[in-house]
Amino acid sequence: VPQNNEKLQESPCIFALTPRQVELIRNSRELQPGVKSVQVVLRICYTDTSSPQEDQYPPNIAVKVNHSYCSVPGYYPSNKPGVEPKRPCRPINLTHLMYLSAATNRITVTWGNYGKSYSVGLYLVRQMTSAELLQRLKTIGIKHPELCKALVKEKLRLDPDSEIATTGVRVSLICPLVKMRLSVPCRAETCAHLQCFDAVFYLQMNEKKPTWMCPVCDKPAPYDQLIIDGLLSKILTECEDADEIEYLVDGSWCPIRAEKERSCSPQCPILVLGSSDVNGLLPTPNGNGENGKATADVVDLTLDSSSSEEEEEEDEEEDDDDEGPQPKRRCSYEKGLVSAC
Repeated sequence: VPQNNEKLQESPCIFALTPRQVELIRNSRELQPGVKSVQVVLRICYTDTSSPQEDQYPPNIAVKVNHSYCSVPGYYPSNKPGVEPKRPCRPINLTHLMYLSAATNRITVTWGNYGKSYSVGLYLVRQMTSAELLQRLKTIGIKHPELCKALVKEKLRLDPDSEIATTGVRVSLICPLVKMRLSVPCRAETCAHLQCFDAVFYLQMNEKKPTWMCPVCDKPAPYDQLIIDGLLSKILTECEDADEIEYLVDGSWCPIRAEKERSCSPQCPILVLGSSDVNGLLPTPNGNGENGKATADVVDLTLDSSSSEEEEEEDEEEDDDDEGPQPKRRCSYEKGLVSAC
């Protein structure tokens, strides 16, 4: 791509709105101050008739409507080294710069000519909100539970080229976009996975920043390919105490619940040496210490020290009858400590 001696090319377009079109624009509601829901937008793409083309801006594009330049979306900076910044190529709203009357409007598109051919089109459109798109999807985009069940069976069917049979597949009931429980489970018809995302949040996010990419497989998921999973919608109403389910080969499902946390308190009784319990009953361990932690059991070997001394004195008195008095050894004890004698 040459960077020097660039040749700028201009393409003018002159047109006028019909009285009906002017009326539609004037009477449409405002999405925000100065932005009507009925708009005249400019779309640009490669000149390629072999397949439907996405919006694509030519380099160094500038759009002038009558006597004013129209703002064009800029480049998004990339955080990854070596990756070129990307520009979101969206329809360009020209309505606020046009004459809403029978007068003619002049549009001039300027771009750098690098050998590629582009096509330009003007469209009268009505911009819909995410709430309107959601209501429309609920009306015409729900896939019947039996069709979804048949899809599950097809996904889990043994692949003739594989020796490993899939007995089940897990599907989370948590939306990967917002980490909340699904309310309207949705995915694109072209997606190969059974995992869904929440249609409410997906439409809201694309209303603010249109990308239309599946958050599960990172592949295109445009609005006209979205479907609501009727089977998973039914499961969400029947299974309210689980965050994950497993589809089985026959199309049925079962909830997967988290295992209960194991108790940190000891499960077997602890025998405390030197206890004053004379009935032979084991004391109940107390697991409520400071900060909710289990307290350590201390074996106190000094509780019966007096009885040990009495037995020792009796033995020494018996020896005194034969050999005479001998000095008795004393053991000093400190609180909580046992000294070796």
